[in-house]
Amino acid sequence: MNYRLIKKDFAKNKVITFTLFIFILLSAMLVSSALSIVTNLNGSINHLFEQAKVPSYVQMYAGELSPEEIKTFSQKNSLVEDQQTVTMLNIAGENLFLQGKDKSEVNSIIENSFVKQNDSFDFLLDTSNSIAKVSDGEIGIPVYHQQQYHLKLGDSIQVSIGHFKKKFTITSFIRDAQMNPSLVTSKRLLVSNNDWNELATYLNNQEYLIEFKLKDEKKLSDFEKQYEASTLPQSGTALTRTLYQVLNSLTDGIVIAIITLISLLLLVIASLCLRFTILTAIEEDYREIGIMKAIGISNKNTKKMYLTKYILITSVACLTGYIFSLAVTNLFTQSMAVYIGTAPKTVSSYLLPLLGSLLVFLFVYLFCKIIFRRFKRISAYQALQTGEISGNRKIAHKMRISGKKHWLSNQTLFMGIREVCTQIKVYLLLMFVFAISLFLMSVPYNFLQTVQAPSFISYMGAGKSDLRIDLHQLDKYQEEGNQIETDLHNKIMDKESPVEKYVRYETSAYQIKNADHELVTIKIENTEDYDSFPLSYTSGRAPQNENEIAFSSMNADEFEATIGDKLTLIQKDQEKVVTLSGIYQDVTNGGKTAKGMLPNSHPLWVTFNIKLSDPSKLNQVKADLENKFKHSKVTDTDEYIKQTLGGIIKQVTVISRVAFGLSLFIAILITSMFFKMIIVKEAKNIAIMKSLGISVKTLQYQYITRALFSLVIGLVMGLILTNLLGTQVASLLLSGVSKLTFVSNPLINYIGIPFSLIFVVSISMYVVSLSIRKINVMLVAE
Repeated sequence: MNYRLIKKDFAKNKVITFTLFIFILLSAMLVSSALSIVTNLNGSINHLFEQAKVPSYVQMYAGELSPEEIKTFSQKNSLVEDQQTVTMLNIAGENLFLQGKDKSEVNSIIENSFVKQNDSFDFLLDTSNSIAKVSDGEIGIPVYHQQQYHLKLGDSIQVSIGHFKKKFTITSFIRDAQMNPSLVTSKRLLVSNNDWNELATYLNNQEYLIEFKLKDEKKLSDFEKQYEASTLPQSGTALTRTLYQVLNSLTDGIVIAIITLISLLLLVIASLCLRFTILTAIEEDYREIGIMKAIGISNKNTKKMYLTKYILITSVACLTGYIFSLAVTNLFTQSMAVYIGTAPKTVSSYLLPLLGSLLVFLFVYLFCKIIFRRFKRISAYQALQTGEISGNRKIAHKMRISGKKHWLSNQTLFMGIREVCTQIKVYLLLMFVFAISLFLMSVPYNFLQTVQAPSFISYMGAGKSDLRIDLHQLDKYQEEGNQIETDLHNKIMDKESPVEKYVRYETSAYQIKNADHELVTIKIENTEDYDSFPLSYTSGRAPQNENEIAFSSMNADEFEATIGDKLTLIQKDQEKVVTLSGIYQDVTNGGKTAKGMLPNSHPLWVTFNIKLSDPSKLNQVKADLENKFKHSKVTDTDEYIKQTLGGIIKQVTVISRVAFGLSLFIAILITSMFFKMIIVKEAKNIAIMKSLGISVKTLQYQYITRALFSLVIGLVMGLILTNLLGTQVASLLLSGVSKLTFVSNPLINYIGIPFSLIFVVSISMYVVSLSIRKINVMLVAE
């Protein structure tokens, strides 16, 4: 009996059944895909780190080095299993040609270095995650460059340093567990030992990675404190295995977060559609349910008859969604496969996504069980009466037709709007789905626009400027730092120069007491002018004197500090108490930075922010500064953002396009399903109106009006939802950002996206309304 009823219902409600099936399938597919990406990402990173033997702690350093002191420290430290110091030969962009002999890397923000393959750990891997090997004349190029310039095996790259020129043939692409992500601007190029020794005679800008492999990774924080308390080099950036994991997973982590958000919203839509479908089915079969109760069929059996159909739809949809997720996952993990590789599949690689589909099934099943409780409230006597009067009587009375002049002269439009208002509870579903569709289209797009915008530099711990100069190894190039300042000062005094203003920032290392009153080392950027290139502070303000300090949001969390708190730092071997004046956002350096106005005679590096009065002369000023100051890095800040966040931008671009298409598809499906059910439900009324001479065209316009009126209200709800919650949702996607402000295009947000929804809804509604032509009194009477 159940089989016959289900078969008959499927044949009668094909569009409704198909729409429900698709929504549940998409929800299951995306939940399974998100869990699959998590499994793959975790497994791939672990596999990469295992093969590469990633160091536990790395201290970057440029300057004079004492290998014996490092060796002594390592041998005496019981936590250290192995230690090595990697020497990197830094090469200026103007001397490296990766895109052909006529195009150097002079405009790239990437800091390229030549290295040899390591002996003990921190191996550079090829694309099969094996230890990469190169012979003389060959080179291993980072996958970052491969993706940026579409390089192929067998291509040539060239090094040109004065009269010295050397060509290398690309024989492998390198996965570097330390420097893979685009957020890391340093990249290592692998050459043979002989070629490295030859290059070392021409490249005197060397940098060191002082690397430690610990016996127990859980003791990392203890080792950090011991290293910071030692006299070993600490002037560069210190990096840990944990930070490498975060950096390698950041890009794909954003994808996981967005997919999870979309899948949850789809599950909400599916649940609302399911509720509407079930309640409509109960209303249509109200009398039949009453008859079944009257002849003694129990609530349990009646409920079982209806529930079987939805269990069948849900189980098939979830299983299909799981199967589809295996293919969809590959689409979203293409970047991960290139940069990190793929770990061998395990049982959990298949079970965890399957668990996701199972959770969707259980959610829908329990949701159906809750809705079907309504059977208990239906009595046989009530059900056998004429039925319930639907709609809001008060609104219907106020918007009556007879004997009243309406605020809307067009009767067809008025009737359409009247029906929506009187049946507002029914149409709320449609409005809510349209609101979610707009939200899904807007948030990924606005997030993409924000990340690509020049103003995003404010989320990278720096004020908006046109150019930026970085000079490291200040112990060696202190004089060049002074020359840069003199040159910029002269440019400002020259009325014909496009340089309008500049600010010098000096970064120094300090020891400061954390929440546990233990001394830790942090880097603080100091300047006397925080007004020329202001940062956006989530709370508080910039430091105004040497007794104040500002923290990035992640540093504030780590130190458990809020505005007004007192912090103790060590300056010139004496304790100094400073007040936390502000908290800002920063996605660079693992999100942990600080700002101050502290005097220090031994800065580690210096940065200059430059504003131009005529931005069209940016390239001219940049070239002039690069020619004068060979040891400094001159960067166009707009290009800096594009290159640094390139991986994230690429992934979010794909996601935003998928979300846009999916939202339009949802709008088409929900419109078709909803009004198919409404038209079937109102078939008798339609037949009567047609018999009274009302044209099919008029009736079609009335239903189209209902859809578009619901859509307009849904769009308003969606815009409010996007403006209230959009930035909060997007803030969760980037570590180091607690409060994001969208940089959006009003034409796209308020015209492009809404009108794309209006267009597809209008077309869908017109197609659905064609079924009105087939309705007549005789057919309904049957």
